[in-house]
Amino acid sequence: MGHSFIPLAVGWAYFVRNGPDEGVLITRGYFGWALTLLVGAALTFALGRYISLAKARHLAIFIPPNTTFEATNNRNRMISWVTLVAFALFLIAANILFASRYADSRIHRWDSPTPLDQSFVGSRLKAHQASCSDRSCFAISKRVSGTGPVRDVMQYFPYYTDGLLILLAAAQLAALAYLAVVLSRPEPPFNYQL
Repeated sequence: MGHSFIPLAVGWAYFVRNGPDEGVLITRGYFGWALTLLVGAALTFALGRYISLAKARHLAIFIPPNTTFEATNNRNRMISWVTLVAFALFLIAANILFASRYADSRIHRWDSPTPLDQSFVGSRLKAHQASCSDRSCFAISKRVSGTGPVRDVMQYFPYYTDGLLILLAAAQLAALAYLAVVLSRPEPPFNYQL
């Protein structure tokens, strides 16, 4: 998962910073951040589980092997650590990049060129307070430019759009808490049978 995520995140980072319209870039930032949180939670939980099992089996190296370069019976501590650090740094950088792009979001009425409010939180609060009977009420950014509607700007659903990010961030924090608990547990004693 980590090996697939790194080239995907690098390519996606290019498309989050370069494009024809701000609304499309913000939409890409949203999906990039959601994927980063999901991958980060999965990798962190897997690392915690591996460390837990490695401690129970009294293995010399508590870090999972990089199976691209290592065999499970022929481990290289340097490769394992470099892989762990690289994955962690890429996840941190991707979180910062995609979250900062999504932070540029201001909620707009579906066909309005002006946001509901000039702040990230304020525009969301006004979207939650507004009533709307149309199928498409809000967009996460402006989807109208001088030449007409812009395609590929995501619709904003109160409670659900940001709720998904909050849920994924909670999963990431839970995985980090699990990892901290696993790291703080002492290694179990050897069971010798005579």
